[in-house]
Amino acid sequence: MSLGVAIPFAVSAVLCGCVFLLLWLDRYRLELLPWLGAVAVWSFGGPALLLVAGSRLGELLHPPGAGGPIPELWLTSVLVIAALIFLGVALPLGLAARMSILEGPSNGAVFGVVAGLAFSGGMELLVLERTPWQAAGAALAFVCLLHAAVGAVLGAGIGLARLAVRPALRLPGVLAAAVAALVVGALLTAGAVSSWTSWGEVNVACNLALTAVGAVVLVAVFAVSVSYEARVLAGQLAEEVTLGVVPPWVAQIVPSYLRRIRSDWWPRRDERREILRLVVGLAFRKHRLRTLPEDRARLYGLEVGRMRHRARALLVDLEETAPPT
Repeated sequence: MSLGVAIPFAVSAVLCGCVFLLLWLDRYRLELLPWLGAVAVWSFGGPALLLVAGSRLGELLHPPGAGGPIPELWLTSVLVIAALIFLGVALPLGLAARMSILEGPSNGAVFGVVAGLAFSGGMELLVLERTPWQAAGAALAFVCLLHAAVGAVLGAGIGLARLAVRPALRLPGVLAAAVAALVVGALLTAGAVSSWTSWGEVNVACNLALTAVGAVVLVAVFAVSVSYEARVLAGQLAEEVTLGVVPPWVAQIVPSYLRRIRSDWWPRRDERREILRLVVGLAFRKHRLRTLPEDRARLYGLEVGRMRHRARALLVDLEETAPPT
């Protein structure tokens, strides 16, 4: 394997580490590692599964002319692209959402990035298996960011659909996220092909600019996701303060990502972890249930009642021994 081809695998490792750190600093959820690993394994093997199943992927998946960085698959068959994104990214993310692993858009974006990067690696190895491939490393780094951005858009959309105000909006929300991911992928690909046509695939400045664009899209997805979650948390926790379930400082700290990842608001990390998991879970659960019909709201509201009782008891017990600074 050439150095250029190895670059996207290194970029993928760095990006996966960064997005997991973003998630871990938030709520210290190391138990998500097996789920992230399972999603990565499935997404990595998704293209190979389609190939084994005898799809047209084998006919389309060959290195592009002149050693370019994107297989002709991206330019010749929209249906196969959609099938690959569904199998390699949407399916594992949907399963994670169904299992309540995805709590919101930022959590979904993390899973989407991991799925997109693993999917990209699987595609690249399939191309290498057919013939030696000498693509520019900087161009492949952009392709890596492209897959990460598509996965982040799709994952954030699925996480956002879980927080939809009305349950009837959740399936349309997932479909809208899939369309948005396809549009983002198509726009980035079209921009890259246009740039490479004008300046060539090996133009370092061009490839670095494309990589920067992909990184901006990725950062924008996370920024929008965190901002939306902050509004949900602020609104729901303000109600809990009024009801006397949580003290006012919780509604000031927890909605802000930058505030809640700091350690100075509570001295012990294990206690911070329990507070965040319970309070954030309560707020998201309330947000999902607030528009249910009265008969269903009474049933599912029992869980909210239990979470409120636990939150009130936990915060009272902890504040007696270690009040926040």
